[in-house]
Amino acid sequence: MMLRMVTPASAIASLVTLLPFFLVSSVHSFSSPSPTYNKIASATSILSPITGEPTSLLQPNSNDDAPITNKKTLVVFLPQLGEFDSFEYCEQLHAAQPALQSNGIDLKLVGIGDATSAQRFCSFTGIDIRSLSLDPTARLYQDLELYPGPAFSLPNRDIVSDDLLKFVLKSLPGAVPETTEELRPVATAWWNYLAMCAGIGAPGTLREILRGYFGDVAGPERFGDEDVAGPER
Repeated sequence: MMLRMVTPASAIASLVTLLPFFLVSSVHSFSSPSPTYNKIASATSILSPITGEPTSLLQPNSNDDAPITNKKTLVVFLPQLGEFDSFEYCEQLHAAQPALQSNGIDLKLVGIGDATSAQRFCSFTGIDIRSLSLDPTARLYQDLELYPGPAFSLPNRDIVSDDLLKFVLKSLPGAVPETTEELRPVATAWWNYLAMCAGIGAPGTLREILRGYFGDVAGPERFGDEDVAGPER
């Protein structure tokens, strides 16, 4: 079953190609905060998926009764909402949330997408939407210098026509962009993303893909006997 997520087409060019790896930061008040902490604390591109208004990643969750003075915040940067690694990672984070809360640790997730994708993402993974924030243009990702992918460019129109790109994009999630201006940026993003899936500019990817298909008898168990994979009913 495919779950289609909605992401602004104009943002896909710089967003789809973000590696499906996660920057995890435990951030709280220090006498001399790190540059990463300062960038996260001062970010202005982060939006609430509930209100659409700017929000702070360091604002304590309203659904947790632990004293604010004892709080720490675990900030997890996800790729585009709907990307499969985001699902798998957040299923594990969802299972760990009670332990995080009991230890006074707020879970803050940042994803690339819009309010619709946020609702679907949380419905599927079980993550509380109050723990999720959006960075629609990936501005903070860029400020933190997260790896954007190999940055390959498409050949010019004389070699790869717009009609050919439209034909290819019809078979991919998100379909064909509505405007001509977005066509080649979106196609370029998919080109980079698929290249990384093939291990180009993304060391270790093929190994993990093969491990997913064929299994790993030496790896830890992902699910207990009573676990149910998928959204809560």
